[in-house]
Amino acid sequence: MPLLYLRFYLGSLAVLFSFHLGGHYFLGFPFPTPGTLLQIALGTAFGMGLGILYHRLWPLPPPGMGRVVRLFVLLPPAFMFGIGLLILLQAQVALPYLVPLIAWLTPAYGSQEPTPPKHPS
Repeated sequence: MPLLYLRFYLGSLAVLFSFHLGGHYFLGFPFPTPGTLLQIALGTAFGMGLGILYHRLWPLPPPGMGRVVRLFVLLPPAFMFGIGLLILLQAQVALPYLVPLIAWLTPAYGSQEPTPPKHPS
């Protein structure tokens, strides 16, 4: 399981780094500095950690309204943690959007077992 998370992390970094580099060449963004790449790597790691933690507390339910509710419960704290990282690192990247995105995508690499229904005692 940890190898799947490592693969997801490295794949996410590759996509985000190439997106940022493409922004330099196609949209005129500043060239990504090592500091900017480190900020992206930290935001991705923080979002992934948040997604793993959240998945352990509330596993991904089967498709339906449960997933929608879970998404709306996950997004506000993830967004606020992203803003906190943005302020702490004085970053120029979109950490408030990056952290919730990665936190939302991470459970796909967790256990694919749906949450069993709880029986009242």
